[in-house]
Amino acid sequence: MTIEKIIDYLSEHISDPVPKYILIKEIHKKAPSSPEYVSAYDDMTQSKWYRELAGEQWEDGSWGRFHSQDSKAVKKQKFVTTEAALRRARALSVSKDDPMIAKCITKMERYVREEDTWTDKIEKHKDNGKGHLFCRPFMTAAYINMFDPENPAIKPLRYVVAETLKTAFETGDFDEDFWNQKQREYHVPGVVRPGTLYGSMLLQNTDDIDDILQRHWLDYVWNQSGGMYYVSSVSPADKQSMEDGRFAQWLSILEVLSGFSLFADYMKEDALPHLLNEADRFITGNAACNLICRYSDSSRDKNKHKTDLILRIARLLVKCTKGEG
Repeated sequence: MTIEKIIDYLSEHISDPVPKYILIKEIHKKAPSSPEYVSAYDDMTQSKWYRELAGEQWEDGSWGRFHSQDSKAVKKQKFVTTEAALRRARALSVSKDDPMIAKCITKMERYVREEDTWTDKIEKHKDNGKGHLFCRPFMTAAYINMFDPENPAIKPLRYVVAETLKTAFETGDFDEDFWNQKQREYHVPGVVRPGTLYGSMLLQNTDDIDDILQRHWLDYVWNQSGGMYYVSSVSPADKQSMEDGRFAQWLSILEVLSGFSLFADYMKEDALPHLLNEADRFITGNAACNLICRYSDSSRDKNKHKTDLILRIARLLVKCTKGEG
């Protein structure tokens, strides 16, 4: 099975608005000004998945708390935090130019500049909450970076992390003592240390880290035992088949790292052919998978369930085969 055959399969079988939009935008890579893109985007914004997301956005641009759920909230929301909503928006391939996302970015810029702060409760830990408050702008900047890497509000924070990492990886190995010292000094927060979710989100799609530092980062995380906190208990190198219970986690950690320009180099020898084979097995009916991706209107439809999962894999394969971040 080749990526071209997978794309042909998707082009033939996809009809629902969200997967069709993702196919046109990410797989066929139509220009935003093209009639195909404009039509697909308009249809996507009328889908139940987009309307579900937009319908819960608060007037201030957030979805309430940023990171921690409010279990005592009177009004129950499907998207219990702003992070959860933004992850869903990413899954739907909604871009920074969409009014919903643009409004949220404006709110997050205020968090990054510390003109405002999350409504989440302060986690005291061992420093009476100082570290938690310190990490908030960096965590917020990581989400902005996933939509708008050129946003000027996040560049100073990303620069601090990149420069600290350059010194920490100066010998090629990670200098744990140096990093911990900088963390104790509140120069960088622990949430962006090598191999973390927020660090990975903040450092991709940018020229702030050169290829040498990027390789150090990816070398560190690729075989890291235990995977990535918040994302996966398996490392990227620990390939999972569709029948494995941790297949979804494995896909998730690859998706987190897929914005690095050297991602394709780490995929091509092992994970890429494995994913191509898994897609082939699923398309031909030689593999079963219960993973629900929720792109199509009805995940109970077996054919739509199949195209959803193949589309999710294709979004990774395109980056692998073309080296695009």
